[in-house]
Amino acid sequence: MSADMPESDPFESPDQCIARLRNSPEGRGSLARGDVQRLAEHDPGQALQVARSIEHPWYRCQAIASIVEMNPTDQAADSLLDEAFAAAYSQGEPNRIACVALWPLRLLVHREPGKAAAHTRELLQIISREPHGLRKLDGLHAILVAVAPSKDLRDLVLEPFEIAAEASRGWRTERIIDDIAVMLIPFDRDAATRLVGSRLPSRYTTRSRTLLLPST
Repeated sequence: MSADMPESDPFESPDQCIARLRNSPEGRGSLARGDVQRLAEHDPGQALQVARSIEHPWYRCQAIASIVEMNPTDQAADSLLDEAFAAAYSQGEPNRIACVALWPLRLLVHREPGKAAAHTRELLQIISREPHGLRKLDGLHAILVAVAPSKDLRDLVLEPFEIAAEASRGWRTERIIDDIAVMLIPFDRDAATRLVGSRLPSRYTTRSRTLLLPST
């Protein structure tokens, strides 16, 4: 779950590649996000100025959400989460929207459950339009991670996640299954066990199978 970076030129040198990445919207956004995270605790006003200057919506969303994470009692926190969601929704691809919306959504679940539910339903509508099976599963993975502490929202996302998982194959799918199964253990061990038990054993799900199905 990361922003797509510009394609590399096979003939450029390592230094040229680094310079090109640093000067791309993605590279500048990644560097600025790091600056925001360093500033957020001690100078949130300056952090917000830097965050709002980020051109790439993926990194702008993450940067603004990180300010709220470091300053949860700030009176502007809720409006900043709205701003982070707006950046996420401004992207053009369903997978990109769902994946980066994890950042503000996981904070909103604890702050405003009703508003978090509305965003969760909106994100489920958006990711349902993703035509690529693995990218759909990846987006649902992000939504499910964000809402996991809420039983109602977790159950809402778990069903489409399991449907997408059933339709997806390959090692990346199995890694996502493993990650979600382990994440679910403290919240819903039965669902985690069902999810792992629905897959053929593979080296990519060894961790979750060991925790949930030790006799298999």
